Amino acid sequence: MRYLEIALEVLKEIGIFVLIMLAIAAVLILLGMASGYIHLALDKARRRKRRQSGQRTNGGSHIRGRMTRMARPTLLMTPTKHPGFSKLGGEPELPPGQAWPPGQKASRAFLVQVDLAEVRAAEGPDWLPADGRLYAFYDDERPGFVDLVQIVHSREPASESAPCPTDVSPKLRFPERRVEFLRFRSIPSLDWLGVDLRDLDDDVDLDELADLPNEVFGDELQHRIGGYPSEIQDEQMALSCERLRRGLDPHDGEEPTPAILRASKSWRLLLQIDSDPALKMNWGDGGMLYVFIREQDARAGDFSKTVTLFQCY
Repeated sequence: MRYLEIALEVLKEIGIFVLIMLAIAAVLILLGMASGYIHLALDKARRRKRRQSGQRTNGGSHIRGRMTRMARPTLLMTPTKHPGFSKLGGEPELPPGQAWPPGQKASRAFLVQVDLAEVRAAEGPDWLPADGRLYAFYDDERPGFVDLVQIVHSREPASESAPCPTDVSPKLRFPERRVEFLRFRSIPSLDWLGVDLRDLDDDVDLDELADLPNEVFGDELQHRIGGYPSEIQDEQMALSCERLRRGLDPHDGEEPTPAILRASKSWRLLLQIDSDPALKMNWGDGGMLYVFIREQDARAGDFSKTVTLFQCY
């Protein structure tokens, strides 16, 4: 009988403890809800005050206007029946004497070659040289490093296809596709603009603004030159490029300094390489490779300081 009384007493104490913990949890939930409501009310009050004082708000039409005004030309690389020099995959037509770039553990995989005269004829970015050729090579041992993709620039005449080194993994030997360039207007995303969603008016259709940059491309695979990147994840890529080039962590959460903000404005999308089942290209889970360069470096023909970013689903 004594054991039963002890057991009942223990159960009673446990019950009281559980009730106390549930009460504490309920209070914390209510405090969290109240905090969220207060922040929401403060944001609304701030926007209302801004409207009443005559300041311009970040409405949908204002943001759309900024996106349109900042549009840049981009060239979509599409299959062609009239083959020229530019292509995705296959074997590169390197100039005589040009060494195949080494990777961290093996030779790099060849991605793409581009005739800059063809790019200029298609009215591509005016900050690229008017002649010469670009070759892009990939090292899957370098994710997170600026040289995940390495660019080789040459003004020497191209030769016949260079055989792929035997140490390149078979899964990184991509089929060949000759391409031509189709010109589009590329519109920056909300991420590229650095828009703070908390500053937007309540009636802004975020989905519409988010879809706007990709509308023009439809269902096309986005192998592109120039323009703005098609981000998969939230990221201000120009800032990431500047931080990485300075040897900083792009995701450290620190506010960018004025110097970094100014310098980030010079970064341009050089290449965007999409996942492409027909070419057996798959970056992570259907992701993309983004190669950036400073405009002043591109104009000078210096492709040694590019930064590659990678995103996937």
